[in-house]
Amino acid sequence: MSRLKLHFALAISLLLHLAVLLWPAPQTDAPPPAAALLQARLRPAPAADRPAEPAPTEPVLKDTRSENTNEAPAARQPAPPEKRPSRRAQEHAQERAQRILNRHVFYPQEAIDRGLEGEVRLRLTLAADGRVLDAGILASSGHALLDQAALQAARHIGRIDAGGARELMLPVLFRLE
Repeated sequence: MSRLKLHFALAISLLLHLAVLLWPAPQTDAPPPAAALLQARLRPAPAADRPAEPAPTEPVLKDTRSENTNEAPAARQPAPPEKRPSRRAQEHAQERAQRILNRHVFYPQEAIDRGLEGEVRLRLTLAADGRVLDAGILASSGHALLDQAALQAARHIGRIDAGGARELMLPVLFRLE
C-alpha cells in the first residue's frame, strides 16, 4: 500500500514539474533595454590641487609616562610571536578530544526508534586551561534530536588537553548498524 502511495506521489510531482517547465513564457513586444557600459578610472589629483602635508612638529608616538615630553620615545620591542602548536601536536590534541567526546555521546532512544542517522559537526571554544567555554553546531545532522545529543555530550566533557588550541572542530557520527 505504501509503495503505491509513493508511486502516485512521484507521478503527481513529475506532472507538476513538467507543467511548470513546459508552460509558455509570457511574450512581451518591447525589446529589452540595451545595457550601457559604464567605465570608471581613478586618476591621481594633479600636484597643484593636492594640499601640502604639514611637517610634523612632535613625534607621532609620545612617551606619556615621562615627565619630559620633548624626549623621543624609547624604541619599543615587538612582542615575541605567539608559539603555535605544531601540526602533529594539533592532530594529537584533536584525536584526544575526539576520544573524550565519544565517551560522552549517547544515541537518543527516540532517534533509534525513528531510525535517525546523521553527522553533527561541533565547534568547541576552549579556555587557556582546556575548559570547554562554548559548544556550537557548525553543521547540523538535519535532526534536532541528534544535534542536541551532540551538544549535550560536548557540555559534559569538562576539560580537554588540547595542546594549547583555543578552538576545536569535532564530528559526531550517529549511525545505526
